[in-house]
Amino acid sequence: MGLAVSFKSREDHRKHIELEEARKAGLAPIKVDEDGKEISPHIPQYMSSALWYLNSSKHQRKWKSDPNYTKSWYDKGAKVFQAEKYRNGACANCGAMTHDAKACMERPRKAGAKWTKKHIAPDEKIETFELDYDGKRGRWNGYDTISYAYVVERYEAREFQ
Repeated sequence: MGLAVSFKSREDHRKHIELEEARKAGLAPIKVDEDGKEISPHIPQYMSSALWYLNSSKHQRKWKSDPNYTKSWYDKGAKVFQAEKYRNGACANCGAMTHDAKACMERPRKAGAKWTKKHIAPDEKIETFELDYDGKRGRWNGYDTISYAYVVERYEAREFQ
């Protein structure tokens, strides 16, 4: 199966190459797509041109942008509900419903909350965020300047003593 490429004479091909070089040098006007956006002349042709079975290169654009996207972070250590007694399906060690005994981060108890029915841990707050690529991998995600200012304040207070 071949590509649907129209035949160009040697002279037409040479003119096309000269036009591309002039666009890269800034001497000729930049190519514009069907939406009126400029196509950078420095992008290779195999990336800028659409595939033979597509009518445009719109498939390369970002499909959706979430209007509800915020750069917030998890509320670490937040508790939601404090139970009075042990509930079925809860963690056998601490009594929280948000995880099981295998995933429990508390100290393993000699007799867990399932058997003693005392000292039931509150449920943790589980949050889900739809983050973009940078949001997931950002080094400063969840960084709180206020808490760091408090740490600096403590160190400065120690230096004066």
